[in-house]
Amino acid sequence: MKDRMTSIDVNLLTSPSQSDAAIRVFQRKLYIRAKQDKGFKAYSLYGKLCEGNTLIEAFRRVRSNYSKGVGVDNQSFDAIEKQGISVFLGEIQQDLQGHTYRSQAVKQKLIPKEKEGDFRVLGIPTIRDRVVQMAVKMLIEPLWEADFEHTSFGFRPKRGAKDAIKQVKQNIYDRHQFVYDADLSKYFDTIPHTKLFILLKKRLVDHSILSLIHQWLTAPVRLPNGKLVASTKGSPQGGVISPLLSNIYLHAFDQIVNNPKGKFAKANIRIVRYADDFLLMGKWYFSKEILDYITSIMDNMGLTLNKEKTKLLHSSKSSLFFLGFEFRSIKSKFGWNAKNYTNVRPSMKSRSKLFSKLRELFANRKHWTIEWIVWKVNQLLRGWLNYFSISKVTHIWETIKIIKKHLDYKLFKWMKCKGRKAHRKLRQRPYENLVKFYNLFDIEKYARLKTLAKAQ
Repeated sequence: MKDRMTSIDVNLLTSPSQSDAAIRVFQRKLYIRAKQDKGFKAYSLYGKLCEGNTLIEAFRRVRSNYSKGVGVDNQSFDAIEKQGISVFLGEIQQDLQGHTYRSQAVKQKLIPKEKEGDFRVLGIPTIRDRVVQMAVKMLIEPLWEADFEHTSFGFRPKRGAKDAIKQVKQNIYDRHQFVYDADLSKYFDTIPHTKLFILLKKRLVDHSILSLIHQWLTAPVRLPNGKLVASTKGSPQGGVISPLLSNIYLHAFDQIVNNPKGKFAKANIRIVRYADDFLLMGKWYFSKEILDYITSIMDNMGLTLNKEKTKLLHSSKSSLFFLGFEFRSIKSKFGWNAKNYTNVRPSMKSRSKLFSKLRELFANRKHWTIEWIVWKVNQLLRGWLNYFSISKVTHIWETIKIIKKHLDYKLFKWMKCKGRKAHRKLRQRPYENLVKFYNLFDIEKYARLKTLAKAQ
């Protein structure tokens, strides 16, 4: 096994093109093979996993794209870099090659939800486990990308929430206006391991890789009080590989819905799915037979529908909320024969979340300089607009005016609290003045440019 050992060249972390290109070439070859042969199964990926280039690229992606939170070993990225990245990755490589790698416990973190007393359970693996999970994800993802349905948008390369929103709007224009808005109860925590591995083995028969996945799924969970609890089902929401595993499991449901000879096709029902959030959209009212069929499928998969949040609606009679957007039917103001059209905008809930973040940003920040507050506000607004600006789909201008007015008021109060004479002129029109003199984000101009760029 030592003959195959690839040295860890940390220089590739600062100039990642070589390791990234090598991984992408391998992924492309694997994808083409899986796409051409529906019966293809990968059986020798473990050697590629142990290569230095694979581990270096995995570490780079985890460090740049994922949570910096520490796991049960309390090891941070700063500590790893102080120790030496080559030493850290070399130890992982040695453990993998000697088949002595063992996953560590998952640190549980409870994130409060809006509903009082309810929490979203987050599982945080150690950085060491996250790096190996990323390496495995990079290697096996092309196998299922060759199979995934076009109606699945969440946690996939070159796909995202914006594509899902566009598809929902297109379905409404195609008169699929009867909507079954589904909500799965604690999906990530309830995925049955046995059934998941049946699906994994349809494309993957490398026992060493399957053994690693089994370790991550069954790793004990350390509760906030320090107790260790065994994991018998689910995939930690916070693990790097969990989104891929969740997509693999719900891919079976996608196939049932999209089956041209199935019950859903006969009822002319389409699906739009983003991770565990999905909509079933039909031209006619959902019959009891179809509703019972959906429930039976979920029961067979070991999943539970949240009855409080799962609902039936008609998009022209009531608003549809999906992925932070609101779809509502509005009568056009133009023309003597005015018809209804679908208006898509950021939901009130999404807007309120933005305002809450702005409120937290300005709270007790009198000591901050204008330059620093402008930088923080710009960071927040840019991320929000990048998500909600969709060319030819969303109507965001009304929301932008509200945000500008709200931000103007917040800036005025913040400057007034600072109480400096130098700020009195700026306080007259704080938003406009900071845009002009301090490079504050001009959200209206940015949204317009972003819309034009996407339309071209």
